[in-house]
Amino acid sequence: MRPPLPSNEPDRLAALRRLELLDTPPEPAFDRLTRLAANLLDAPIALMSLIDEQRQWFKSRVGLTLTEIPRDQSFCAYAITAADVLVVDDATQDPRFSAAPLVVGDPHVRFYAGVPLRTRDGLALGALAVLDSKPREGLSQKQAEALHDLAALATTLIESHHVVGEFHPVSGLPNRLRFLKDIGAGIAERAHVAPAFAIVVIDAATPNQYADLERTLGQGEADAFEAASAARITERLPVRTRLYHLSSARFGCLLDASSPGQAQNVLEGLAHHLRQPGGRREIPFATSIGVGTAYYPHDGTDAAELVRTAASGAQASLTEKKPWCTYSRGFDQASRRASYLLRDIGTALANDGQLRLVYQPKTDLRTGRCIGAEALMRWTHPTLGQISPSEAIPLIEQTALVHALTDWELKTALPEIARLRAAGLDIPISINVSVLDLEDEHFVARLTTLIDHYGVRPEWIDIEVTESALMKDPVRIGRRLNEVRGMGVTIGIDDFGVGYSTLSYLKYIPATHVKIDQLFITRLISNKDDQAIVVSTVKLAHELGRLVIAEGLEDDEVYSWLSEHGCDIGQGNVISPPLEVAQFERWVRARTEPQGELPADDSADG
Repeated sequence: MRPPLPSNEPDRLAALRRLELLDTPPEPAFDRLTRLAANLLDAPIALMSLIDEQRQWFKSRVGLTLTEIPRDQSFCAYAITAADVLVVDDATQDPRFSAAPLVVGDPHVRFYAGVPLRTRDGLALGALAVLDSKPREGLSQKQAEALHDLAALATTLIESHHVVGEFHPVSGLPNRLRFLKDIGAGIAERAHVAPAFAIVVIDAATPNQYADLERTLGQGEADAFEAASAARITERLPVRTRLYHLSSARFGCLLDASSPGQAQNVLEGLAHHLRQPGGRREIPFATSIGVGTAYYPHDGTDAAELVRTAASGAQASLTEKKPWCTYSRGFDQASRRASYLLRDIGTALANDGQLRLVYQPKTDLRTGRCIGAEALMRWTHPTLGQISPSEAIPLIEQTALVHALTDWELKTALPEIARLRAAGLDIPISINVSVLDLEDEHFVARLTTLIDHYGVRPEWIDIEVTESALMKDPVRIGRRLNEVRGMGVTIGIDDFGVGYSTLSYLKYIPATHVKIDQLFITRLISNKDDQAIVVSTVKLAHELGRLVIAEGLEDDEVYSWLSEHGCDIGQGNVISPPLEVAQFERWVRARTEPQGELPADDSADG
């Protein structure tokens, strides 16, 4: 049963957004009120919550570890529509709540009493509530009055927070809310005049760097870093220019841009100053600095958009390693596209139509016989169309979804491999895995479980991992790959030869074959350096007992050259483009298998 919506829901949500209290850190003042409610009403659980559009978020809580729950599972979503205190004596007997997760599972709520947190305008933002795992018989008049009084105090605190909350607690500088207000005021002032102004965003560290600083040195040193960063930035700003503390390690300011080059001169000096040694020497922590700017009205006509575009410039400064960057529509579109893809990959993994595997054949270059194929992911986005794996996979590897993607690939490929084997196609299929999978101590167990589940023999598959992944920690990853090899699965090194001057890691890796990156194949016929690299790689790999695969073969001349120079296996469009599984099966069956022996795999024992 879904809770009813208040009649003033749009206004209520607008007020909630305006107060900017959602997803803010815990605050002692709110926590004291919540504890007082729990103590006065002798309740094991007390909550001060805000009802967002789709969720109930807990600004303060006692006796509950959750930070939010879906709105349609919320007691407080009903409380905000109540004229007075909402009391539920026994939730198991109330059809509105009897099936709620908090009732049927931990903490097994039975009793609930909640009072709406109403603003002076009569908008119920959320509720102050007490809960118990035992049924009760209502509230006494004294208890109800106490809960009402505390709710009134909480509402006053929330509304005052809107004014007092315009300053950052660490630096004492005006915060993002004040920044947006001041930009809005600047836009209003210039509504009928020409002069422009610049919005500047300064990242004193990347989010990951700040998180590492906080984790390794503690919150105190992280606060000190922010205070020191604010002081250094202020040193190079024009007189009477106000600095704002927007979020962790992120700052902002407004610059006059009424004359040509005025803002640029400030940015040049600021960016140069911030990259000089300085700050708190006792903090042994290096950070990357990004400075971005956007101009009103050229790059946006409202405050939120101008801050976003300036932040995009700061991201470009970090990514492109430039002292500072003006907002670029092209970079911004690429960044937003990446954000959309990261947002949508979770849906794609759960949607049977967006992701699929295709198979690109591999052939023995001496005999022309198909001896395997590589399973390759394809993503058809519902609005963006075909997404290249080279674009999608590096993004996914930045998230926790990389394991889910690998599981999807295995759960898609393994049953198809079993079916192909049952149909008489006795060729191994290669599956790509991420270094993050190999760092996962549960990967081998996951792989074993899936192989057994789908009735696939380990020797029917190859695991391919990129050379750059191996270089991250060759000893530890080598141990994991030895476990995989011990199962009977063969191992391939993908993108071999790209960017590394040492091959010492090979002694740790039980590879059965190496795949020469297409970087060295594309211009092979005309480039003597590429030819020398390929010949040397083939010789080295053979001496180490590894087979050699060349990928990216696009014409017969390259095919013949590689065959003549000892390369064992080829893969590329000159042989076949990637094929849907049914097409791949027909492709293999349509070819008469030439007589001849496969190159020997001298490294089968690791």
